[in-house]
Parts: sequence; C-alpha cells; structure tokens
Amino acid sequence: MKLILIRHGATQWSASGQHTGTTELPLTSQGVAQLEPLSRMLRQMIGHQFDDSAVFSSPMARALVSAQTVMGDGHDVRIDSNLVEFDYGDYEGLTTDEIRSRRPGWDIWRDGCPNGESVEEVGRRADAFLSTIEDGPELVVTFAHAHLIRIMAARAIGLDAHWGQIFTLDTATVSVIEDVRGKRVVQQWNVNPQNW
Repeated sequence: MKLILIRHGATQWSASGQHTGTTELPLTSQGVAQLEPLSRMLRQMIGHQFDDSAVFSSPMARALVSAQTVMGDGHDVRIDSNLVEFDYGDYEGLTTDEIRSRRPGWDIWRDGCPNGESVEEVGRRADAFLSTIEDGPELVVTFAHAHLIRIMAARAIGLDAHWGQIFTLDTATVSVIEDVRGKRVVQQWNVNPQNW
C-alpha cells in the first residue's frame, strides 16, 4: 500500500491558528495559490500512477476543493466522512492560547475537547478509513485535515493515536505512508511544494 496524505490549502483560520473542525471556511487566495504547485509536485512524485490513483476526500469544502483542484478533471473524488477533522466542540474557532487562558495546561492530545472528540475517537475514525483501503488499490491519495492526518499516520504505522503529536503538518503539503520491504513506514512527511 502507498497512502498519500494531503492537507488542504490555507484558510483564514489555519493562518490565524484557530481550531477548525466543523466550521466550513473557504480557501483563502493563498490557499488557492498553493494548489497548482501542489498538483505539479504530486504528479512528479507519483508519475504514471497519478491517473490511476484512488482519491478520497473529507466532505469539508476546504478539503474537497483542494482535492478537485489538485487532481483535476477526470478523477472521481470519493467522499468519506471518516476523514472529517477533529471535532473541537467548545474549542471550535479558538486558538491554543485562548483555550489555555480558560484551561491552563490544556493539551489536545491528553485532554481532547469538551462537547467534541477525544484523540481515541478520531483514532477510531482513522482506523475505519484505513480498513476500507487495506485490501484496495495500490495507491490511495487522501485529502483531509491536520489533526486527522497526524492521527491517521500514527495509526497507519501501528502507533497509538496519541503519537500523532510527534508529527507537524503545514497546509498544502504531502506526506507518504508506504509499505517498504514488508514494513509500513513514513516515507515522506510534510513535503512543501516550495521546497520540492
């Protein structure tokens, strides 16, 4: 299996550091501008497999628009609700500093979000998605969100969902999980087209 994980382009809240789970926000002009170089880089990375790849997206517009733009016409983008971002509950729209002013020492990886999800719950969604592609196509391209992708990467390589905290993830970047010599590994992480 080769799983390509792509974080959507920038939104107003991703730029400001506000937690964006269930709120629908459009891509900013910067977010849209990130997609063409991302598409070129992805085409170079996977070559002839680009046209044959299975493509999945979160139903959130910021991910779906990114998927449709990067992959272009002719690709069937399959929507999977397991790819929705972490539900931040009462912390939706707040920055980490704002949350910690209310709850000193808060850590999403340990504490989750009141009236939202825990890391374990997001991990179960990641597992559900991974199980649907395990025996499927050789190459899967997935467009989703920062916390979800980080947790999915941890689960894909056999780590507890909390280990998603060791990964950082910028907007409009590509990460690759791949089976190499019988082991599932992080082949590339947080690759920015500007540095490609």
